[in-house]
Amino acid sequence: MLAPLKDRNLIERDTGSKTEAALAADNAALKLRLRQARQMQKRTATLSTRKIVELTNENHRLAELNRHLHKRLAELESGEAIVALGQQLMAIRQENDDLLDAAKCVWFLDRTLCAARRECERLASERDHALDCLQSRRGPRLDF
Repeated sequence: MLAPLKDRNLIERDTGSKTEAALAADNAALKLRLRQARQMQKRTATLSTRKIVELTNENHRLAELNRHLHKRLAELESGEAIVALGQQLMAIRQENDDLLDAAKCVWFLDRTLCAARRECERLASERDHALDCLQSRRGPRLDF
């Protein structure tokens, strides 16, 4: 059942006074407005669809970020991160101790090498002195 209209002129129009050309012009104008309205609706629908896709993608990105942060929070709450950091610290300390031992060994070898070089220089000096002494004894003697 239809609701009663307040203005019956909307349904019952007097078209007798309009010419056929005027009616055709009205019809063309209505078709143009209908086409424009449909184009506008199509543009609006396209823009709305794009916006929906953008929001859906953003929603998926945020959901993934949320999932990742929940996982990270669970790791931190469980103490796994602290245990992992403790293990890394122990490994680094061991490497540091090994490095210190190697540095001490290098220092000791350097001192030994310097001492050996000094000893070589001393022995070479003694050898040169001994050769000089031998040379001076063998030299020509002039006996008159």
